[in-house]
Amino acid sequence: MDALLRKSGIRLSEGPLKQLWRYHNLLRQRNVGNELTRLIGFETIVVKHYVDCLIVGNFIRLPSPLVDVGTGPGFPGVPLKIRYPNIEMILAEPRPKRVDFLHEVIREVGLQKTTVFEHRVVSQSFSQPVQGVITRAVEVMDKTLLRTSGSLVVGGQAIFMKGPNCDEEIRTVQERFGEHFELTLDQAYTLPDTTHHRRLVVWTKTSQLPARGYAAADEADSTELN
Repeated sequence: MDALLRKSGIRLSEGPLKQLWRYHNLLRQRNVGNELTRLIGFETIVVKHYVDCLIVGNFIRLPSPLVDVGTGPGFPGVPLKIRYPNIEMILAEPRPKRVDFLHEVIREVGLQKTTVFEHRVVSQSFSQPVQGVITRAVEVMDKTLLRTSGSLVVGGQAIFMKGPNCDEEIRTVQERFGEHFELTLDQAYTLPDTTHHRRLVVWTKTSQLPARGYAAADEADSTELN
């Protein structure tokens, strides 16, 4: 694992590396019957899950508190928490089996300042003020911005880990919420030594959305990307 991470330009010290290895073993052990991930091969998991999550920190300084919306079994929140232990991390996931797994991970890996929000994130259900929102879910950006509108503070960042073809989503956000969110990063990149093209899109909240503007968020739903 260390060799694969280093090959991708990610260096973890001994303590975090052991934590990530413990997390990996838990993921493999609990995957059967719990549908935590569809990926099976060791190198595939390391690259498509761990590197894909950890590399975000190479492009931006992560805010705290940070809520990971639709985290599933902990992506990207758990690897990022391991790499950046001082971040206050909130793992938002409504599905019971995955909630149980996340609690086990927090306990067994020894993650401090990490909590689980055991419900679907919508504007009315999740109101804890946070400096950042991050998601690797396939839901379109404008819906995620709506569902987190009750928690993301003005000046906070909404961080989207996307595939390369998200131009239409960006245009939609600019058309709908251009007066409330500024596009502050649109970084296209490829996972090292792969053909996996990714895109990191960051919006900074410049003003609060009017309450009537995010009522629809309570009907939104997200799907975690395996």
